Amino acid sequence: MADQTCRHCGQTGNGKYCSQCGQSYTTKRLTLHAIIHEVFHFFTHVDKGFFYTLRMLALQPGKMQKGYIDGHRVKHQKPFSMFFVCGSVTAFALYLIHKPSGEMTNFDEAMADFRRHYYVLLQAALLPLYALVTWLLFRNNKINYAESLVYFAYTLSFMLLLVIFTNVFDKLTQGRFPTWYIEMPVLLGYLLWTNFRFFPSEKWWANILKTVISISVSYYISNYLSDLAVTHLI
Repeated sequence: MADQTCRHCGQTGNGKYCSQCGQSYTTKRLTLHAIIHEVFHFFTHVDKGFFYTLRMLALQPGKMQKGYIDGHRVKHQKPFSMFFVCGSVTAFALYLIHKPSGEMTNFDEAMADFRRHYYVLLQAALLPLYALVTWLLFRNNKINYAESLVYFAYTLSFMLLLVIFTNVFDKLTQGRFPTWYIEMPVLLGYLLWTNFRFFPSEKWWANILKTVISISVSYYISNYLSDLAVTHLI
């Protein structure tokens, strides 16, 4: 059998797995079938690499996702298990942050209840739509929808953690500023940083424009559905 080259560390060898890092020599292009298989895999296996992936998302966003899609996967937490863990942490944090208060209006109480119980579930439901918006805007970069879905699963994982801090700030300032005054710039800044690294061939002005359109559309849809849900909770 001819020697093969590992796409993660560059080591040559034969067999199914690299003797240097343990990654499979075969890393196929991501497809929807592979994504569905990975979602099933998440519920039956727990992967290592959560804190390594978290650190890379914090320090090298965009580059981390691009590396995973290009085949550097052995060290990383898989995208949907990463999203589940970050989503669970965020849901628990929001549950603690938005405790009911007797001074709240009916709408504020319903909004707090929504954020405590349903915010993360809504983001999980909207993940395929966020990925679709990204894919449509950046399709000239030759990524398929499955790759866009993986890219945004990782990106949204870290953005959910950022939402914890924006909600803490909102709580500390006792709601003196609308939540989106803080949340939108923070999320936009992170997404810009990520997109510039993930789509390096995109012209800078086009990357900024597409990123602003992407987060504006996504944020509007998320807030619209949130307000719609809140009206049913009042």
